[in-house]
Amino acid sequence: MKRVLRVLCILMMLSVDLGPLFAEELAPQVQKGYEYHNRARNPDEKNPGALLDECLKCLEPYTNTDAIACGLYGSALTVKASFAVDGNPIKSLKYLEEGNEFIDKAVAMKPDEIFCRLLRLENGIEVSRTSPVKRYGVIKSDVEFFIDDGKAEELSADDKAEAYLYSGFYYLDSGDLDYALELFELAEEAAPDSKSGKRAQKMLDKYSD
Repeated sequence: MKRVLRVLCILMMLSVDLGPLFAEELAPQVQKGYEYHNRARNPDEKNPGALLDECLKCLEPYTNTDAIACGLYGSALTVKASFAVDGNPIKSLKYLEEGNEFIDKAVAMKPDEIFCRLLRLENGIEVSRTSPVKRYGVIKSDVEFFIDDGKAEELSADDKAEAYLYSGFYYLDSGDLDYALELFELAEEAAPDSKSGKRAQKMLDKYSD
């Protein structure tokens, strides 16, 4: 379990690219928490644990009233799992599960909030791929939100690429390679020079004939 959780935490700190997908301007304390959150995920920071603690402190008062704060709080807890994994893998898994609960709560609070949906989709893919916690049943509704409901087409180019990329991962992991490749194509076409677009191109190179 310790090895699996360590892989999970590395992926969550380096792979998930949270852009500023905010439907409205953030309250100052939530904005501060968001900045601490992103700094804590930067591998060049010398004291990410302290930054996470500040992040949680900023966001905690808003987790019942602000969906973005609630989602970020949950994400911060999943990152916090990385700092407990060596000494206490059971505690690390507890942080991970608690973080998922907050992310789910954020989506329930504001189902149409793009940031919370994309946060849960990305987080859920990485967690499901690298830990004993499987989130495919939960993030299915996020894939439907972006793909079936057409919400991905309303996004900016970079954000559209992210939504298509992670939806593609969902279908790849579900065994539908053909549809996954279609979504990777859409991701690459939306923003070929973005991080998500380049990652989608790698997936196309890997799986296309």
